[in-house]
Amino acid sequence: MRAPLPIDPAAAIDRDAATRLLSWLVDNHLETFTPGNAGLKLGETAAAFDQKAAALEGVSRLLWGMIPALSGGCSLAGIEQIIDGLANGSDPGHSAYWGEPGDMDQRLVEMAAIAVLIREMPGLLDQFMSQTARENLFRWMSRTQDVHINPSNWRLFRILVIDALNSVGWPVDLDLLAKELDFIDSQYVGEGWYKDGAAERFDYYNPCAFHFYGLLYARWHADDDPERAARFIERARTFALSYRHWFAEDGAAIAYGRSMTYRFGTAGFWGLIAEIGHPDLDAATLRGLWSRAMRWWLRQPIFDGDGRMAVGYGYPNLLMSEFYNSSQSPLWALKAFAPLALPADHPFWTGTEGISAAPATHSVAATGQINWRTNGVAYVAAPPPKHREIRHVSDKYAKFAYSSHHGFCVESVNWITSGFAGDNILAFSRNGHDWAFRTEVDEASLKDGELTTVWSPFPGCRVTTRQRPGEAGELRESMVETDFPLQVLATGHSADLWVAPRSLQQVLEGDGPSEDRPAVEGVTLFSDLRDLDGRLKRRVLPSAPNTNLMHPHSAVPALIGSIPAGGSLLRAYLTAGGRS
Repeated sequence: MRAPLPIDPAAAIDRDAATRLLSWLVDNHLETFTPGNAGLKLGETAAAFDQKAAALEGVSRLLWGMIPALSGGCSLAGIEQIIDGLANGSDPGHSAYWGEPGDMDQRLVEMAAIAVLIREMPGLLDQFMSQTARENLFRWMSRTQDVHINPSNWRLFRILVIDALNSVGWPVDLDLLAKELDFIDSQYVGEGWYKDGAAERFDYYNPCAFHFYGLLYARWHADDDPERAARFIERARTFALSYRHWFAEDGAAIAYGRSMTYRFGTAGFWGLIAEIGHPDLDAATLRGLWSRAMRWWLRQPIFDGDGRMAVGYGYPNLLMSEFYNSSQSPLWALKAFAPLALPADHPFWTGTEGISAAPATHSVAATGQINWRTNGVAYVAAPPPKHREIRHVSDKYAKFAYSSHHGFCVESVNWITSGFAGDNILAFSRNGHDWAFRTEVDEASLKDGELTTVWSPFPGCRVTTRQRPGEAGELRESMVETDFPLQVLATGHSADLWVAPRSLQQVLEGDGPSEDRPAVEGVTLFSDLRDLDGRLKRRVLPSAPNTNLMHPHSAVPALIGSIPAGGSLLRAYLTAGGRS
């Protein structure tokens, strides 16, 4: 039986309701502490780091919600237990010792929340930790200065830790701090967006990492580093005007990219923006963006019977996870409670929920992204990043479009011959068994609201795809130049529908009930894909079970056929949305 939520997911979320929700989440985890209170253990699945680091991850990530609440004067249980764990976990002589942080160590990530605790509420450590325990903790954290950290958003963790240690008088390398701050500046590409190292991914690490930590730094250094603080604030305000397009009318966020298991953590940014203020987004609008996002998540089946979250997105699901997702990883969602740092009389809490009057379409030249909204659903199209180290990276970044409600599928081309297919792909095969789709691009350009990408599924085939959001959907054209005849499969957005699987050959022969449907009509969603030239067969294909992030059973509209050697223009129009 699912643990009952402490608030009504259909009602407005005021400050008291947000506090009750956070308290409920924290309380649900207090009995999962490991011996010595230095970690949590929420399941048996593993990540690409050791179990002590995974246990620390749980304790650290609870703090992301608890710190703003406690600093804002809210009452929460568990902080003494956590501080006891910080003392034991950083004590080399204790059985619960986390271990020495090494190069590219998950411990370096989890130090960040402890650093924010030191910065925001230093009195708690003085109250509940002995001087020896504090010195053990500071010594353990200072190791971040001596190890190798990937040139990415991870440098922000080092910034937070060095800054926190410096604030309590612990010896630190201020030149290293300045160097890392300069590195973050080097990642800024314009229009509010940061790239993330060499991969140049533009995803939720912008609101959840770059801007989130940048605004914390600005909070702490408005007086002694005003120029940099002002830069962080101005960039975040610019980003907010773009980021609002990532949310649908009901608060659902576009499912796109990696780390989807952090779920409602994507909403925390709005609280930090409310703190600094925004010339174009008033407190009511920011409250509306935050509240609708939180309510949407509370309506999803993401909590188990004990009121805890497993790895997954719309439901528990390891297929979509990253190698760095442990059972404790979803607790990074607690960053969503950043608004609790705002006092009860702040306009964010005292006003009503407003609506963001955002344009229907939005383009970001710096990232090559297009956002649009039709039928209440938010979409994004973007060229994929270059790096390949993320699990299912092509499914998470290289599809033609991503949606706030339809989700995306992993393993999109793995099971085509068995009759399964993922969403938003254009796949080709020379033999009918081995299929390939877009995984990277050779060229990408964005002009006048149209995204053009040039790509090759394999040698001897070159595709130029043009995408343009329309008033009711999306026009998608692909010019295919191939040295040999090819089989073709194009798909649209997923809908929450179960379809009995049949082999691709059976589907092509057209002996089933799914042929020539006008659209995929799911339980709550619809999706349609029309061939504007009528050269391909219209079908409905199921996606393999549990491969869609949001719907365990899903199906996609599909166009299937063949093209000859030479040049062929494939034109399709996509519509999708919620069923009325």
